[in-house]
Amino acid sequence: MATMGSAAPVTARTDRDALITGDAVLLDLRPASFAARMLAAAIDGALQLGILILCTVAVAWTAARADLDEGLIAAAIVAVSVAAYIGYPVLCEMLLQGRSVGRIAMGTRVVRDDGGPVHGRQSLLRAVMAMLEIWSTAGSVALTCAVIDRKSRRLGDLLAGTLVIQERMAALEPRRTEVPVRLQEWVAAADVGRLPLALMQDIRSFLPRANRINPESRRQLSRDLLRRTLPHVAPAPPPGTVPEEFLAAVIAERSRRDEERLRRAQERQEELAAEVRALRFSA
Repeated sequence: MATMGSAAPVTARTDRDALITGDAVLLDLRPASFAARMLAAAIDGALQLGILILCTVAVAWTAARADLDEGLIAAAIVAVSVAAYIGYPVLCEMLLQGRSVGRIAMGTRVVRDDGGPVHGRQSLLRAVMAMLEIWSTAGSVALTCAVIDRKSRRLGDLLAGTLVIQERMAALEPRRTEVPVRLQEWVAAADVGRLPLALMQDIRSFLPRANRINPESRRQLSRDLLRRTLPHVAPAPPPGTVPEEFLAAVIAERSRRDEERLRRAQERQEELAAEVRALRFSA
């Protein structure tokens, strides 16, 4: 495994696919994958076709029994089509808070770009655009747009200002990162309190799955995170430190200090509460 002294130049990635509110708050939301969106769309599409076929059969049966006028039958068919293609997705997103039957099955949900709940006009615009980019073109327009966009958004999402997020993810077994023995003395005296939140999240996401990553990708990611972390840590680690050991030491020590600070704050609050309860208040 490469050490810090032998790391080759790698361009550090500083951008991040994240949702940031107007108050500059980073939301821990993950855009849904392309595969999850396709499967959810297939489930919802099958239900919409089922609604359309059943309602069309009901209209034809009613027309045959009641001898309805052709104009009335045509109007009923249009109403059935609108209910299946537009009514179903809009009502689902409004009643199920951005979900649908397919999204419930895949654990995804539609939200605004700022992470808030989707509005009715946004759901309506997404449903209308789906008529063009999914139903009218056999999904080719939506497929092309989702492949190009890094957040797998289709044209309706771009116009409506919405995003499909992965709401349900596999539970990970909690694992505590430990400081490597060779770096314990250094990290105990190092300043690791200036790490940005986004960088800490990237490190915590990388370390548990490092063993399952392709070796070359693992090496590149560890070097990338190393270069992003070094400006926020002082002093620099000892020469020859392995990047992954450096990252583990920094994140473990930062977590330990945060836990210690929270513990002291909680103890102080308990002491103040005990002092307040001990005071005698006059009427």
